[in-house]
Amino acid sequence: VSGTIDSGTLKVGDAVIFYPSGKKSRVKTIEAFNRPAQSRAEAGAAVGFTLQEQIYITRGEMATLESEPRPQVTTRLRVSLFWLGKEPMVKRKEYLLKLGSARVTARVEEVLRVMDASTLDATDQRAVVKRHDVAECVLKLDRAIACDIAEDVPATSRFVIVDDYEIRGGGIVREA
Repeated sequence: VSGTIDSGTLKVGDAVIFYPSGKKSRVKTIEAFNRPAQSRAEAGAAVGFTLQEQIYITRGEMATLESEPRPQVTTRLRVSLFWLGKEPMVKRKEYLLKLGSARVTARVEEVLRVMDASTLDATDQRAVVKRHDVAECVLKLDRAIACDIAEDVPATSRFVIVDDYEIRGGGIVREA
């Protein structure tokens, strides 16, 4: 398994759970290219590690220590986002949401509130999010992902939204 440690410390022997699948194993070794063997790695490190029990982990899974609080696993997110796309963000259109290494199709289910970033005017009566707007929305995902709430672990709550191979917006998860 390889990835970046966003928070905490990983040690050989730690029991880990992967979300959203819920698969469990223990860390057998921590690997690093062109470095001596390590027994631990800390936040910010890009590492590889082997597991005592071989399990198949798909891209986008989030590993947590068994002793730590579990992340949110959901198909609906309440988010705060900013929109940079030339075309407005609209309901029912498919977008690609990238959160960590997870890639999932997302649709706007509801626009709760929109603020024009240049005038700071807020409105609850909009169906679209226009360029340079900041919005609070509910996104519906086509499959479950694991994430954290921005107030708990900011690094694993940030996302970008891609449309037509370009980043059109980004934001943070407020609620699962």
